Amino acid sequence: MKRSIFIFCWSFILALFPFKKGESASFVDSLRMEIKNLPDSSKLIRLNELLHNNVSNNTYKIYADLLLEEAEKQKNDHYKGNAYFSLMRYYYAKNPDSLRFYLKLAEPIYLAEKRIEELCRVKGWNIYSLVNEGTHDQVIAEIESLKELAMRFNYPEGVDMANQTLANFYFNIGLKNEGINICREILQGMEERGASRIRRVYLLKLLLNKDLKPEYLTKLDTCINNCEKEGITHLGAENPLFMLKYYLHHYSAQYYIDKRDLSLAYSHLQKLDELKKLYHINLEQDITAFLWMNYYVLDGKYEKALNIANDLEQKLLDKKRYKDWISVKDIKADIYYKIGKGMDAAKIYREVGAIRDSITQAQYYEDLAKLRMQREVDKLELQSKKLELKAEKSGIRALIFGGGAFVLLLLCGALGLFAYSRHRYGVRLKIAKEKAEDADRLKSAFLANMNHEIRTPLNAIVGFSQVIAEEEDINARREFAKIIHNNNNLLQRLIEDVLDISKIESNTLTFVFDDLDLQTLMNNIYSTMLLRMPENVELRLDDCPRYTFHTDRNRLTQVLTNLLTNAIKHTNEGSICFGYRINTHEICFYVTDTGEGIAEDQMERVFDRFVKLTEWTTGVGLGLAISKALVSKLGGRIELFSKLGKGSTFNVIFPISK
Repeated sequence: MKRSIFIFCWSFILALFPFKKGESASFVDSLRMEIKNLPDSSKLIRLNELLHNNVSNNTYKIYADLLLEEAEKQKNDHYKGNAYFSLMRYYYAKNPDSLRFYLKLAEPIYLAEKRIEELCRVKGWNIYSLVNEGTHDQVIAEIESLKELAMRFNYPEGVDMANQTLANFYFNIGLKNEGINICREILQGMEERGASRIRRVYLLKLLLNKDLKPEYLTKLDTCINNCEKEGITHLGAENPLFMLKYYLHHYSAQYYIDKRDLSLAYSHLQKLDELKKLYHINLEQDITAFLWMNYYVLDGKYEKALNIANDLEQKLLDKKRYKDWISVKDIKADIYYKIGKGMDAAKIYREVGAIRDSITQAQYYEDLAKLRMQREVDKLELQSKKLELKAEKSGIRALIFGGGAFVLLLLCGALGLFAYSRHRYGVRLKIAKEKAEDADRLKSAFLANMNHEIRTPLNAIVGFSQVIAEEEDINARREFAKIIHNNNNLLQRLIEDVLDISKIESNTLTFVFDDLDLQTLMNNIYSTMLLRMPENVELRLDDCPRYTFHTDRNRLTQVLTNLLTNAIKHTNEGSICFGYRINTHEICFYVTDTGEGIAEDQMERVFDRFVKLTEWTTGVGLGLAISKALVSKLGGRIELFSKLGKGSTFNVIFPISK
């Protein structure tokens, strides 16, 4: 009794006053001293009690490490298994690789002691972590392994765990209906064999989250009523009955809001607020405010909905929950549109569009990093297989060594021929695999960039097209029309640039070579570009000697226009100068500006596709890539000289054939 009171008080103190680094070290030393003074037969029991009573505290891992240390010292597999389980629970959400390390150590112990429930649980955690990491090629094999283990030991709950991980996998890859069907089958099986309430409640919560239907609400309500009749207040340490009531009213309110039944939705929202006040419920991702906001929008009380939205907006930003923040901003924009504030709605639509594109781009880079990591893993596996193949060959040679010299010679010759053919096949396979990976990576990168670049003008066109018809102010309508026109031009240039890139790469771009008067061409380009110059920037065409050059007029004009357009984008004041020089063997066209310049480590990147060195630069980042490709097709080269803050010079150089 005294020991239980001591453990409870000590746990309460730890929860109130978490350790700092130095305090943690001091605590471990004092705990070691306390355990050292106990007899060996009591040390493991004491550490196991402390671990069990501090599951939710920051000392949890300390107790688990000390229990494992003492269990290894005493060579006690049972308590080693307890420590492994606690460490796997700790690392499940923090470091899945550590979870898998301890799983390999724990599995033989759990099998020997027939601790199948614990083994199935940690194998399920491992599958969930594989799904979250995106290593889908291993998931199905691990699910089948878990199912086979549960069936071998006649443990139906383990089969349910395996099927539940399969449902989670389906949800993760977008097969929602398949996942829901599996969850329904699991729930039906649990009800038929009378599985524990806590397991059924977990599954009901999952189904309500993925497939909100009245039948699941009824089942959860029945479970709560039965618990109250039997005087049950907790279904496990993490599921007090009042939290089940909270979830019931939360999902019920959400259901009736979706059904536009304001009366029943309001009733459940009121009960939610009562439960929060009565039991001081303060969840990190409490979405009661979301429900109230949607309720007020549905009820037409837009002022109250806006107040909640403004409060939620800041909280979500503080917690970096950007997707939920976007949902709130969309609702605010919809409210502003309904109450006649078109300009405010348009401003929000534009802000949300930019954030949504940023999230899409971040997701693209994250996926690209995963692909790169997977490629490295594949390379390591290929190296491992090569080493295994070499080991097998060494074994075969050792067996043959005892034979006759003639047989050995023949076999060595045969093995050499076989190894050479396998080596050639492996090289060809590796080259083909790398080409396929590069092609897939380039395709993914191209599609992701195109998605980002096309959505940006389309968002502006769609957003402002919706509000222009409702706007009465003629100046505002003209401004909207100007924005739509500019984004139409941006979209048109993007399509033209992509078509040019496609034709260049497929060698379908046609070239028409003819003698060209360069002086006339440069004057025409000067007249065209002069109309596009900003107020504070002067365009100068240097004196150029009259010269006839044999080339494709349209493609050379496209290259020089792209370079001048690029200079205009990056020059806010000063001048832009262009022209050409002729020497004995080469003709050099140049474009020089006094703009912002390019950092030395960025010079190689500017000719890549979709590269914009600053987020606010207009365009899609294809002009310089197209220019470089065209110059190469015309038999020339591009050189870049730049200094950050002092401007840039692009030289396009062609050889002169006599």
